Parts: sequence; C-alpha cells; structure tokens
Amino acid sequence: TLFTLATVIGVFAVLAVWANRQVLNTDNWTTTSSNLLADKAIQNAIAGYAVTQLFNTGAVQSEVRSVLPPRLEPAAGTVTAGLQQLAGQIAPRVLASPQVQAAWVQANRAAQKTFLKIVEGGGSAVSTNGGVVTLNLHTVVDQVANSLGVQSQVAAARSALQSNAGTVQGAANKAGITLPPSTGQLVILRSSQLKTAQDFVNVLRSLALVLPLVTFALYILAVWLSRGRRRPAMRLVGWCFVGIGLLVLIVRRFGGNYVVDALVKHSANRVPAHHAWTIATTLLYDIGAALIVFGLILVVAAWLAGHTRPATALRRALAPTLRNRPIVSYVTVYIVLLLVILWGPTPATRQLPYIIAFIVLLGLGLEALRRQTAREFPDAQAGDTMRAIRSWNARRRQPAVPAAAAVPTGSNGHLTQLERLASLHDSGSLTDAEFAAEKAALANGS
Repeated sequence: TLFTLATVIGVFAVLAVWANRQVLNTDNWTTTSSNLLADKAIQNAIAGYAVTQLFNTGAVQSEVRSVLPPRLEPAAGTVTAGLQQLAGQIAPRVLASPQVQAAWVQANRAAQKTFLKIVEGGGSAVSTNGGVVTLNLHTVVDQVANSLGVQSQVAAARSALQSNAGTVQGAANKAGITLPPSTGQLVILRSSQLKTAQDFVNVLRSLALVLPLVTFALYILAVWLSRGRRRPAMRLVGWCFVGIGLLVLIVRRFGGNYVVDALVKHSANRVPAHHAWTIATTLLYDIGAALIVFGLILVVAAWLAGHTRPATALRRALAPTLRNRPIVSYVTVYIVLLLVILWGPTPATRQLPYIIAFIVLLGLGLEALRRQTAREFPDAQAGDTMRAIRSWNARRRQPAVPAAAAVPTGSNGHLTQLERLASLHDSGSLTDAEFAAEKAALANGS
C-alpha cells in the first residue's frame, strides 16, 4: 500500500516540480523562451502570421499607393502582393538573426523577473502595498537612464524639479490640479487579480516542496517496515522510480498530442505547436529520464547485494580489492562519478546540492559493500577469480569422460569430486551453504 501510494504521489510531485522550475525559475524560463524562437518551424509560423497580419491591415497597400504616380496606382495591389511574398521570405531570417534572438532573450528574462516581483512584492520598482500592485515610475526612469548612460542628466533634471517643487505645486493648484504624494506611481493590478496570481504561485511552490518530501517519506517508511526483506524493498523502490519516470514520459508524449489537438484548429499550425510543446516540456523529459536512471542504479545496487550466483561471484571477485585496497576502490568510484558529472546527462548531475548528495550516498554504499564482502569472503585473495575461470575453461575443453568412468571410486575419486566442488565454489557457481552441504554429503557417502 505504501509503495503504491508513494508512486501515485510521486507522479504528481514530478509534475509540480516541473511546473515550479519552468514557471518560477528565471533561467529555465529564459532558456525555454530562447529555444522556442530558435526553432525553425516556430520561426516560420510566427513570421507567416506576422506578415499576414501586417498586410491584412491595408496599411502597406495604402503606403504603396501613396508613393506611386497617379497612373500607376491601379498596380498597387500587384506591388503589395510582391512585397508580401518578399516579406514572407525575409521575416524568418530576421527572427533567426542574432540581434533578434538576443533581444528576445533579454525581453523574456526581464518579463519573468517582473512577474516574480509583482507576485512577491519585491524590488524597488514594484510594490504590493494594500493588495495593489504599483509600478514606481521614478525607479523605472532611473533604470532606463542607467541602461542608456544618461543617469547624470536625469539626476540633474530631477534635482532642478525638486528645488522648484513649490513653484510646480503652486502652478498646479492655480490650474485646479492637486498632485498627490503618490505622483509617479502607476497602479497596474488590483487586489483580486493580485491574489489569484499570488495564490497560484504559493500553491505551486508548496506542492513542489511538499509532494517530493511525502513521496520519499513513504518510501523510507515502506523500506523500514520491511524487516527481513529490506534489500528486496530497496529494489522495489528502484523499480518504482523507473515506473514514475516512464509514466511521466508517456504523459508528456500523449498529453502533448491531446493539448495540441484541442488548442490548434488549423492543421498547418500543428507542426510548430508540437515543436513548442516538446521544447516547453524538455525539463519534464529530463526529470523523467533522471528517475529512470536513478531507479536502475538502485535496482543494480540491490542486485549486487543479493544472493544470486552472479552477484555472489562478483562480490567474491571484488572482495580482495575492497578489503586490502580501499583507497583504490574509493578513487575509482569517484572518478566514474566525476566523468558522469562532466557528461551531465541529467539536470541533477549539474547542480551542486545533488552532486553533494551523490558523493555522500556513493560513499555510504561503497562502505556497506566493503563490509559485506569482508564478512562473506574473509579469505578471498587477488587472482582467485581468474584462476577459477581458467580452471573452468580448461575443464570445458577436456574430452567427455565415458559413462563407465563418470563416477570415480576410491580415494582418488573422492579427491577428484572435492576438487570439482572447490572449483565450482571458487567460480561462484556454488554458494557457501551449497558448498558446505555438498561436501558433507560427499563425506557421508564415502
């Protein structure tokens, strides 16, 4: 029950984390916006729409008619059609130019930061006193002046205005105009509109924090309650992570088809709409893929600590190095982790908190493996595995023994069977318990 509940909540946790990072993270928002305009299909769709809207207004044809001689005015329609075709070819290249791309990125970054300031009431240019969002135009003027490099001229003009404040107020009073203290502040949102936006942001942030914590808490509780079966329980957690990741990828795939079909009515626009959905949900894909990778790592770790013959043989082979050369073991494991971080297949491998968590968990897992192999194989020596493999390969190449001589008798046959059991045990084909049982049975039979 706990595993099922945690998995269901985990799916919603992934969606909440994705929405939070996509909407409320300025870097992610800016990256997604820039990738949207950099897409060729979207560029062509936007360019076609913009050109069509421009020429449908009739302004271009009127301008063409105004510059043509009177006798050529009837050709204004033909000239306009040619200009529209030429504009349709030029517009996509304009949208793809570095200047437009850079301006688009800057505009989206500024817009997203302003949105966060509005819903959070932060910054000097925006305030939310009394449930009203107010834009401080004085601060905006200062920011624009700094961008243009004319802040000294603006400061001088403001100083002159302030020194003549009495004169300005007197002139306003004579004209019947009262200048309130809030002059220069523009109200852009009322309390009801602001409250809706703030509630949405607060709920989204809360869900992105609470749902993952609840999911992990349920998994931890399920493993803790599985006394005597905690290794299989950890393996099940890994498979649950894989299941969540696959379900998220399926939702992204088929949800995109549903959203595009529901919102886009013209078939010509469905290709750029699909591209937009794919780009906007790239972060969701990264989260799903990361869950699949981390889930498989948990499954492999649980298998490596298990009692299957391949796992036992692998632990036997690693036992001498883990016991006698622990520094080499840790250095090797962390070099692999460093290569994964440099590769950066998922967002988690590029963020410092997750990297620290990986370092700690990897160290704990390796130490647990060292202790387990030390208990299981205290006498294992380097080269035992290779000798067992060579012995097995040599026996495999030997000709088949006749049936009459298949069961040796006497002391020589007894020694031969003991050697065979020892070889099987060294190669991992027989566990310690099986080897002890077979040796006891052979001794009783003799």
